Amino acid sequence: MVKFADIHCHPGMHPFAYDYVGKKKNKNVWDYDPPKPRQRKSTFPEFTQSDFRTLAKGGIKLAYVSIYPIEQGWFEANILGEGKITDLLARIISKLPIKFVNEVQKDSFQYYDFFFKEYHFLNVEDTRAHDVDGEVYRYVILKPGDDIDAVLEQENTIGVIMTVEGAQSFIPGNADQINSNTFDFDQTIRNIEAIKTWDHPPFFVSMSHHFYNGFCGHSRSFPGIASKLLNQSIGLNEPLNDKGRKVIDCFLGINDHEGNGQRILIDTKHMSVAARKEYYEKIRQYNAGNNDSDKIPIVVSHTAYSGHPTMDAAIARPDTDDDKYSDSAIFNNWSINLCDDEIIEIFNSNGIIGLNFDERILSGKQVMEEYKSRFSKKDIKKRTMELQRFWAQQMLNNILGIVKAVVNSGLIPDPDKVKIWEMLAIGTDFDGMINAEDAFLTAEEFVDFRLLLEEILPLQNDIGSFLQGLSVEEALDKLMYENAHNFAKTHYTNS
Repeated sequence: MVKFADIHCHPGMHPFAYDYVGKKKNKNVWDYDPPKPRQRKSTFPEFTQSDFRTLAKGGIKLAYVSIYPIEQGWFEANILGEGKITDLLARIISKLPIKFVNEVQKDSFQYYDFFFKEYHFLNVEDTRAHDVDGEVYRYVILKPGDDIDAVLEQENTIGVIMTVEGAQSFIPGNADQINSNTFDFDQTIRNIEAIKTWDHPPFFVSMSHHFYNGFCGHSRSFPGIASKLLNQSIGLNEPLNDKGRKVIDCFLGINDHEGNGQRILIDTKHMSVAARKEYYEKIRQYNAGNNDSDKIPIVVSHTAYSGHPTMDAAIARPDTDDDKYSDSAIFNNWSINLCDDEIIEIFNSNGIIGLNFDERILSGKQVMEEYKSRFSKKDIKKRTMELQRFWAQQMLNNILGIVKAVVNSGLIPDPDKVKIWEMLAIGTDFDGMINAEDAFLTAEEFVDFRLLLEEILPLQNDIGSFLQGLSVEEALDKLMYENAHNFAKTHYTNS
């Protein structure tokens, strides 16, 4: 049986919210609510994509489950003011219950408190048995140093590794305290150090997310009308600050924090280019002269290819210039996506890159215009084979764009270039409030995605150069499962 892994999904975010406010629907991470045909073209998904019943049906054996105490910036009254209209808008965008939205909007809200609660919410279902189409399934939350193979070889068992989206998760404070720099930083460091002692510490943490968190600048992530309703201006494109540098050292257990417990890796997704460049330099210096087993790997858990040769080129024209995206072709040219020079940095660190399933992150303007002109709402509802083939090709374009950056690089010895296929994975961002491409909306549809890649990968121009001696099956086995599995075996160890 073909196996799958996802290194970035959010099966707990919505169930936690519904359970927190006492709602009955979708309050359990096993609650199955697949898309109806009319919902397949929903900009804001009205269904579950990575609940554990869907993961089981889709053949997912390993899930890196991201905890995300949702940012208050989602629910600011930036345009429409306060009250019922804002609540309704927040409900439409997030699919979270209004009562939960109101809890997040309170002045008493604290990020670390909600992180702690979602973490323990996921622990409640650890090893509990559930019926899936007449068979008993369970998930097991892995600990550092666990025999991962022993767990994953168990029939009908999904291995779970905890991750975190946004370093604000460890702050005992709210957005106002972050923006005014009045949050308790010493307690934040103590929170991180405490988490390192937990049974299931996070494997990695992204430093940034959509809004400023007091540590690090972020990249623009909201397109279209969302960018008008949601204010990302505070901290946008800013570099790391001194607190952010200390937090990174604390996570990694280096410099003044050496030996402080379990290493937690850094996920650079959402970081500004300025912050990423500084972080890559830090990792380059740390890894210099170290054996592969001692290197700190760079993680980018859910991303796509920008088409830019360098990070400097990616920011030569600001992402806030709406005409920048309008001039894009195959790839989304915003600086949130990967550039050739940083792909080399990730490669040299033995890192891992997860492919995002968000249609706008995956696609340039010309691709989106072609898609809209070729496919009707009826095609989307029916999920036609041509529609599936279109999105499989666009996702493959992104994969091969990343591969090409390594294959064409004069900085990497030719015999080593095949290793790029050991650093690619699936990182869907399912249930993370994304606008997924319309062909593969849930983890249950991974099998169809793989089958189409098996069909179209051999048809690509210069495919022999891209595959570097691998067969199509070998390359896809690595992408779909093996790399996520091997990365965890190598790095989610006792430290």
